[in-house]
Amino acid sequence: EGMKGAAATAGMLSAAILLAPGCERRPEPRNSKEEPVRRAAYLSVLARELLDSCPAGGVPAGEATRYGELTRLAVQTGAGHAIWLGENDAAAVSRVSPATRCGTGDAARQAALAAYSRSLDTLAGRIAEYRP
Repeated sequence: EGMKGAAATAGMLSAAILLAPGCERRPEPRNSKEEPVRRAAYLSVLARELLDSCPAGGVPAGEATRYGELTRLAVQTGAGHAIWLGENDAAAVSRVSPATRCGTGDAARQAALAAYSRSLDTLAGRIAEYRP
């Protein structure tokens, strides 16, 4: 529920900022080619923040490296801007909405780790599908 609300807030914030008077550039439609990558990056950042909040420890080194590799791949394929948009949306939401916190114990950490890993799988797929 928290992620859905945060996602809705990010969408509204992005739209409000882009549609504000004085903005020279019109926003691309929500179904633009960047949208799937942007959304996947946004959800990956939220999943990483949840995992980082676990008392038992944050993101394992291998998963942190994987996100960096995906970001580099996105830049090489022309999807770097979409990654930046997703990260920017996550940062904006973090400023106005309290982040979901990880529960205590190993089961909560394992669930958060699995969610983060799935989010990276999704991000990898969206980058692979991206066509400039």
